[in-house]
Amino acid sequence: MKKIWTKEEEEYLRQNYRTMFASEIAEVLGRSTDSVQSRAYILRLHSDREKRSRAGKLGTIRPEAIAHRFQKGLIPANKGKKVSPEAYAKAAPTMFKKGQIPHNYKKVGTEIINADGYVQVKVADPNVWKLKHRLIWEQAHGEIPEGYNVQFKNHNPLDIRLENLYLISKAEQMGKENSYMAKYPKDLQEVIRLKGAVKRAIRRRTDNGK
Repeated sequence: MKKIWTKEEEEYLRQNYRTMFASEIAEVLGRSTDSVQSRAYILRLHSDREKRSRAGKLGTIRPEAIAHRFQKGLIPANKGKKVSPEAYAKAAPTMFKKGQIPHNYKKVGTEIINADGYVQVKVADPNVWKLKHRLIWEQAHGEIPEGYNVQFKNHNPLDIRLENLYLISKAEQMGKENSYMAKYPKDLQEVIRLKGAVKRAIRRRTDNGK
């Protein structure tokens, strides 16, 4: 059953989608990244950070490589054809065999920095990973209550020392801690809120054809 979006969640999405990654908002709201992106599409929201991220990834691909990609709907020329015994014999030495360990296998305990800048630890096979700062908190304080997140006092996700971590409810985090406005003085925060309210009012009148 899909979780219904509340007005508070939608308001948080409107205020932060332009400057935060969908994955960051998803963590605050306790939703999947796909859910956040889908709701943003419905609300006609656009993200500067997501655009830059996609542009950066596309910028590393040569245009001629994109032009020669396999297009959706095309049928491979060798579909339905059996491999000849000679070709099979040549390919056999490099085929993946049952029980063989992939070259990119990561053993339990391996640590990586994910695309969002957080340290992840592999905790089980075949591919179970957890955020290290949450593991460290749970080892010291027990299971994290539902509706709460572990955050960083100095806002550095790579500083996973226990003394740099603190527990905060998602409701409080939505209200101030994880808001992009938190870095501004309170008087300027109010100006930003008013500006956002004016923009939303204009958008509603435009959408309604008034």
